Amino acid sequence: MKLSGIFRINKGRFILILLMIILAAVIDTLSQYLMTPAFNNLKNLNFLGFVIFIALSRLCDICRLLLGSGSDYLYSKQSQGYLHQIRKKISLYLFKKQIDDTASVQNNLAANLDQLTRNYLKPIKAAFLDGLMVIFSIVVLFSYNWSLVFLTLILPLVSLLLPKVFENMSSNATIEVTKSNEKILKAISNWINGLDELRRYSSFRIYSESMNQAADNYKKAAIHQGATIAIADLATSIVNIGGQIILMILAAYLYFNGQIVFGAVITTIQFCSTVMNGTAQFAAQWNLIKSSKKLNEKITSLEGASAPLQNEHQDKKVAKLQIKGLQHQFKNGELISYPDLTIKSGEKVLVTGDSGSGKSTLFKLILGKLSPTRGQVIFEDKNGKEIKLNRDELGYVAQDNTLFPDTIENNMTMFNSKLDEKVKRVVKQVEFENDLKKSQLV
Repeated sequence: MKLSGIFRINKGRFILILLMIILAAVIDTLSQYLMTPAFNNLKNLNFLGFVIFIALSRLCDICRLLLGSGSDYLYSKQSQGYLHQIRKKISLYLFKKQIDDTASVQNNLAANLDQLTRNYLKPIKAAFLDGLMVIFSIVVLFSYNWSLVFLTLILPLVSLLLPKVFENMSSNATIEVTKSNEKILKAISNWINGLDELRRYSSFRIYSESMNQAADNYKKAAIHQGATIAIADLATSIVNIGGQIILMILAAYLYFNGQIVFGAVITTIQFCSTVMNGTAQFAAQWNLIKSSKKLNEKITSLEGASAPLQNEHQDKKVAKLQIKGLQHQFKNGELISYPDLTIKSGEKVLVTGDSGSGKSTLFKLILGKLSPTRGQVIFEDKNGKEIKLNRDELGYVAQDNTLFPDTIENNMTMFNSKLDEKVKRVVKQVEFENDLKKSQLV
């Protein structure tokens, strides 16, 4: 996500939103400033003058609320348009890469974008308004006395530096939440697919325990994220409260020395509060924006990888498929190497091998669902010219099996511990020992 991306969705509407926010900030500042003559009239026992300025101040508040609500509505439309565009690009990426992992798809299209909406899109608007309120309040304070501005600038500067201290901690916490969310979605997908088998063998206990464990990991990550943001906000709030106390004391000192009028004392406290609270809120919003940095980079990389597909449909031109020096290494370090192969159009090829030897992986490399660590998969026409095929023009019928995310032994016994001692005997009878040597049987 980028600010320029939000702008390009509807440039006219975006400019209107900015103008509405700026005008709302100006009117809010005017509302507070009108309290100076109001309290001066009150001190001079001019009740009518006091009522007039109070009424004008409240009228300004009504206008500010209308502008704020209007800008919120328009910004929501702008944001949803941007999110729709991002989802479209990510969907194209998932389609191109033929990613059918339900948990990953749901996480990228829903949960991750929800996180960015809360921690990036909404805080941007709020931070802009808070920043304007701080600037306009400082201008008014300068018209009262320069010393107020001097102290007011130092204290917010400290508040603005605080988010940098917590940036890495909050950003890592957000990434952990998204990873935990994807894991729980994957766990749900893995277990739901085999519910019929679990019912058949009355194995509800293992299902319940696995769901609780996945949910517990997500809960811990979410609590940790909330704690990091709360700590950052607490530090900012402490600086904010301390700053307001100091500014109130200074305003009272200036009044008793005849440097500001009585009405200015009241409004000085209001404006100082606006500056400190605005800075604290700005820092809090900035904390949220910074916490989404790594997740934002991930989503941006998915957007950039979704180049438009060219529907050339050259599958009928393929005369030969060549596999040269092909290798694929998995995350666990296992490396599968394939011999060089040349398959001509019309030939029927039978690929055999032990379980886990790489048959399905080979098909996924040909389809482009996996990227080779080394080597190439080349399609050529009858003239020997390489053809760049769209991956949607290739396909294969995969095995439709259910394998629970547990040990091989538990998958064989369907979590019935009474059958554990019979597993090795049965494995030997069906000549499955060689396949299991490649895996850990627990």
